[in-house]
Amino acid sequence: MSNVPHLRAEQTEDPSPNQQVPSMLLTLVVVAALVPGAAVLGLTWVVRLVAAGWGPLLGGALFAATWPLVHRAWRELSGRKPELPLGLPGWVWLGAAGTMLCWVL
Repeated sequence: MSNVPHLRAEQTEDPSPNQQVPSMLLTLVVVAALVPGAAVLGLTWVVRLVAAGWGPLLGGALFAATWPLVHRAWRELSGRKPELPLGLPGWVWLGAAGTMLCWVL
């Protein structure tokens, strides 16, 4: 209970189902319109980058993104952390290997 009347929490009513349904439908329509549009834009940019010759770098980035899984699997299979030359992070080596592999292919 508050001693200061103007700082008391106001009593609010829960929105009725009649008010929630239009809001939920509007959200559904907006999401249904935006998500496919964003996916099409993203795929368009990926295709443009590959067509411009950036495919090997995109492949290297995809390889580098798998580093957390590779690191965990390496430790689970060998029982120790992977030894990395030159002290560079593993994702750098994995990305470089992926770039070279995509470039050769």
